[in-house]
Amino acid sequence: MKVFKCKICQEGYLGDEAPTHCPFCGAHQPYLIEAKDFDIPEYTLTDVSRNNLEEALKLEVGNAEFYFCAAGRSDNVADATMFKRLGKVESEHASTIAKELKISSPDISREKDMCNNEDVGNLAESHQREANAIEHYTKFLGDATEERIKEIFTAIVEIEKDHLSLSEGRF
Repeated sequence: MKVFKCKICQEGYLGDEAPTHCPFCGAHQPYLIEAKDFDIPEYTLTDVSRNNLEEALKLEVGNAEFYFCAAGRSDNVADATMFKRLGKVESEHASTIAKELKISSPDISREKDMCNNEDVGNLAESHQREANAIEHYTKFLGDATEERIKEIFTAIVEIEKDHLSLSEGRF
């Protein structure tokens, strides 16, 4: 058994080999490396990247809270499970962004009334939220000059595209 660490969320994983995706943040396998090889070089955050990370943090917190609401209102176990997992992944993204901003992880409510009462409406909103995140993070990626920030936004765009595919054709 080996110890792996995600280069994006910095969480650990134990296994014979790296999973296809980080079980915490959803980063694809290339971001999962053996912990003995893990290192994040120091860097200075530009004002542009700081502002973009702050905006990304707001998006991730809002999306996590939406997904937890949708999970609680879902009328079937499959969608409830999907929404809950997406809420946890978006929460991990918020925590990752907070680390880069050197601030405390945000409080994410699981009780906000911010979703629809039917799965079809929540699937449609999920699709819109993921598309919005992809659009913003692609812009933020283009703005970034720091390699670490480029890496984070590249990974999160990939993850959000995975999320987008979950709702395609379902609403």
